Amino acid sequence: MFIQYLLHLVNRTIDYPLIIIGAGAAGLGASVKATAHGIRHLVLEASHRTGGRGLTELLENGVPVDFGCHWMHCARKNPFVQLADQLGFEYAQSNPAYRAFKDGTWAGDALGAERSAFLDSVSASVRAAYHTGQRVSIWDCMEQESLHCDWARYWLSLMHSNDPDQVSVSDMAEFDDTSEDWPLRQGYGALISASGASCPVKLNLPVSRIEWQTKGVKVSVPNGELIARKVLITVSTGVLAAGTVRFSPELPDWKQQAIHELPLGNYNNLFFPLASTKPLDAPDAIAYEKDGVCAAIRIRPFGDDYIFVTVAGRFAWWLEKQGERASSRWFSEILAEVLGSEIKRKLGDFRASAWGFDPWVRGAYSSSVPGAVNPREMLAQPLARKLYFAGEAASPRAFNTAHGAWISGQEAVQNIIDKD
Repeated sequence: MFIQYLLHLVNRTIDYPLIIIGAGAAGLGASVKATAHGIRHLVLEASHRTGGRGLTELLENGVPVDFGCHWMHCARKNPFVQLADQLGFEYAQSNPAYRAFKDGTWAGDALGAERSAFLDSVSASVRAAYHTGQRVSIWDCMEQESLHCDWARYWLSLMHSNDPDQVSVSDMAEFDDTSEDWPLRQGYGALISASGASCPVKLNLPVSRIEWQTKGVKVSVPNGELIARKVLITVSTGVLAAGTVRFSPELPDWKQQAIHELPLGNYNNLFFPLASTKPLDAPDAIAYEKDGVCAAIRIRPFGDDYIFVTVAGRFAWWLEKQGERASSRWFSEILAEVLGSEIKRKLGDFRASAWGFDPWVRGAYSSSVPGAVNPREMLAQPLARKLYFAGEAASPRAFNTAHGAWISGQEAVQNIIDKD
């Protein structure tokens, strides 16, 4: 009987030509591409839902909000814009100008212009360092005594999810930006999930082990084992670095180095629904700054009754660890300072994302650490024509974005087709 069992293992046929691990934007994009080319495949998702770092939920007043990605960045190059049009999603093609509230008072328009000019100077210094071969941090390229440094540090943390001293100049210099950031009224997370609605996804199936130097690639899940000819891994570098998925044999040192040189930062959205529909005597977008604390606040986007703020980097990690009660108090106190204490009576139940402690993500999006050389390219490199990698961290020019992840997944499938 034991010999027959061994013969069964040796002679076992391939279950799937392709297994995709992760049903975020990269995994769903890969699945759509594989279906278009007639490749039989399966998408395994550890979570109870699709969308990955795209997550849309409803506030108590029924308004959809994005707990994850929200803006369709680089719109003219973003495939989700066409998908939004096809699926009937509404989006704005511009964002309101922020009005500055600094040190307890409203500031004039000149402050916003000075901040923009300072950020432009940082960008120029970053690109100069990059083009001379330096791989220093963005922080090293900033005039650190500037009055605008705190705001720039906060704003750059939103761009990278890590603070500027944790991010290589390569990330700022290599990103292909078109300065078109279009928010979706029904939610980017909802769009990502809808775009992959027909994909063959199996939920609640975390992969624990991948054996990749056998006849086929063996993928272990809670209810057994699957064998694939090829496996495309689209989980975050946070999950890969944590060892949640074990590899046999271990990934080569250069691959592990690339993973660890692309750590996830943190980025959370905090929300209050508005219990009153009465107009507020306030601008649509507020740039708050006091005692080194900065916050970009949006009021009634698309005219919907809610307020939200975004935090990122070390502060997002710290605030998330304090819990929702502390986060709610922090946000409501800022709103009371800016809009008056009566605003607290108009706020509904607080909600917030918490990407740092999501076990299937473990952060927001990736940053190249200072000193790293081409880690995104190394992460994307396949192994033995069996293991392929995709995701925002593997995108060469659109990292940190949902569309970069989607395109990365599709390009990985095309690479599989070309190599076959």
